[in-house]
Amino acid sequence: MDEIIYPVGEQDFPSLREMGMFYADKTATIHRLVTQGKYYFLSRPRRFGKSLLLSTIEAYFQGRRELFRGLAIDSLERDWTPHPVLRLDMSGGKYSNIDNLHSMLRNLLGYYEREFGVQPADNDSYGTRLTNIIIAAHNKTQHTVVVLVDEYDAPMLDSLTDEVRLREIRNIMRGVYNPLKAQAARLRFVLLTGITKFAQMSIFSELNNLMNISMLPEYEALCGITGEEIATQMRPGVEALARHHNCTPGQMLDTLRRNYDGYHFSRAMTADVYNPFSLVKVFQYKELEAYWFESGMSSWIIDLLRQHGMELPDMERVVTDRDSFDTPTDSLVDLVPLLYQSGYLTIKDYDPEDESFTLDIPNQEVRRGLSKGLVRYLLPHSTERNYVRRAYLDLKATGDVAAFMAVLTDFYRSIPYDIASPTEKHYQALLYTMLVAQGADVSAEERTSDGRIDIVLRMPTAIYVVELKHGRTAAEAMEQLVSKQYAAKYSHDGRPVRLLAINICPDTRTIDDWMMND
Repeated sequence: MDEIIYPVGEQDFPSLREMGMFYADKTATIHRLVTQGKYYFLSRPRRFGKSLLLSTIEAYFQGRRELFRGLAIDSLERDWTPHPVLRLDMSGGKYSNIDNLHSMLRNLLGYYEREFGVQPADNDSYGTRLTNIIIAAHNKTQHTVVVLVDEYDAPMLDSLTDEVRLREIRNIMRGVYNPLKAQAARLRFVLLTGITKFAQMSIFSELNNLMNISMLPEYEALCGITGEEIATQMRPGVEALARHHNCTPGQMLDTLRRNYDGYHFSRAMTADVYNPFSLVKVFQYKELEAYWFESGMSSWIIDLLRQHGMELPDMERVVTDRDSFDTPTDSLVDLVPLLYQSGYLTIKDYDPEDESFTLDIPNQEVRRGLSKGLVRYLLPHSTERNYVRRAYLDLKATGDVAAFMAVLTDFYRSIPYDIASPTEKHYQALLYTMLVAQGADVSAEERTSDGRIDIVLRMPTAIYVVELKHGRTAAEAMEQLVSKQYAAKYSHDGRPVRLLAINICPDTRTIDDWMMND
């Protein structure tokens, strides 16, 4: 049996098919999309297969039936008439200044002007140039035109923390997209993809006929790879991966689920969607790494979390309503919609009675990646992070709590004063984030019959139940641990339960007192 080649870094559908790479067949859903409407908008996190989706749709509208042999659409489609396709890919640019945006737009439009014989005037706006391209393409081919926009919001995302530049970029891009409604008679299909939905509120104010399919159940698995596809289409890969890691296919599926699964994009949660970028790399390289984060965590996410005072525990079990998903990203009053659209939160539950959604971090890859990003922000020097890492590993191996507490004291002391917040919740979040970054089996705010436990750390030789106080005493923290019988919840585990009481001094902003039961 030939070895399966997985499309690592390959987002071009024709190349993928010609090279015989693995492709999770989405073409039945694509056929439904292209035959049931004209104007669409789809929001998905970065590196979630949006570019491959557009490339597939582009090949379909170009009439390249040979690429679709053996796929679902081959038996569904009878008319393979080619259409001119304009694909505006905004994902490749760096928009740290306005000149970069102008350069990108000139190159994109200039390519199609040359292809369809359009000569722009010096004073033509971008909207006028796109209009002329659509007219020329339609006249030249006598077929309606397809417009596909990849990562429409990339220029705006690079300027989220610069309101002046963001406003200027937004106005430029509004002018680019305006012709798409006026040229409806010459257009066959329009799809814009991106991460955020602030487009609906500002960029496309004139293009109000876009159908937002981002949260429709029938398109939930349009991008990404589902659990069903892994269990069927990718079964040989699962078995090979299991052999490599000396486990059963069932155990490997559980591991993949914990690390890369967990995305839902509708209240129906009809499909468990895996991060495709990480998944294909796991199958190709056979190593379980955090590939999505290694590809470049968005620095603006960390900046915005810090600006809004949002901690890692604040991102867990977030309850919100349907309206919050339509909050314009432009204003950034609430980070939750942006965190959802960017893939750092996803839908985990829906309550139809009060129409509320519960959002949470999708999986272990995202949780640990976020924590590492936050720790790098707090401890920018690798030597400091390595110091913390060694202390955690020593605690895991030897149970030396005193040595770990000395390092934790230094960790708190290292946090710059303008970052530290004088609250117990803040110091609890710092400890939790630091432990998650190490890959620890740790949870925050675990409920009992008599309260919530600050931190529970499960180690091979013991379970540590932690209560943290700010401006009090370790004795008070220990009294709470004992009186509320927090240890009882773990009495049947088999490992000894250690009660760890910590107090933070408001003046020094670090630990001044701690104790642990025998």
